[in-house]
Amino acid sequence: MININAEASNIVLYDILFLLTSLGLAIYFYTVLPVLLKRVVIVFICSFELIYFILSNIVFKSSILFDSTGYVILSTGVVIMIFMFMHQILTNISDKSLLANFEFWFVASLMIYFLGSFVIFLTFSYLTRKILPTQLYSNENRDLLTAVWGVHNVLLFLGSLLTLGSLIWISFHKKSQSS
Repeated sequence: MININAEASNIVLYDILFLLTSLGLAIYFYTVLPVLLKRVVIVFICSFELIYFILSNIVFKSSILFDSTGYVILSTGVVIMIFMFMHQILTNISDKSLLANFEFWFVASLMIYFLGSFVIFLTFSYLTRKILPTQLYSNENRDLLTAVWGVHNVLLFLGSLLTLGSLIWISFHKKSQSS
């Protein structure tokens, strides 16, 4: 049997992280996407996520488990914003190389993370709903949930490496062009 009370503080932190990520990425994409229709979609996505947050955490606080459904909604919204950004880049071609554009690299790392996270959070939600109510939270099932979460951390690490690599790439090429 698991001790839910000891984990409750982590759940609150994940709920706050959901809210901050929703707002932060919506603000970021709102500033980099100047097209009015895309901005309206971003406001709609952020509003939907905020309404979900209010309903799930304030009005109907019924679950004491990690809210992977909220993170599925977050991942879906971020991926939609990423595709809108990619559409803008591909329709507004410039002479500047994409490889020298940090926003491109940053959004590509977000895509790696959030596309993978969508599948992981969806799987995590299914597994926790299947395992925890049956009281089958054995070491084998705990290992399965840990492995799913481990893949999530690998995606986060790969996205971070891509962002770091892009900073090094851009910096190196700026130095070599100025020499």
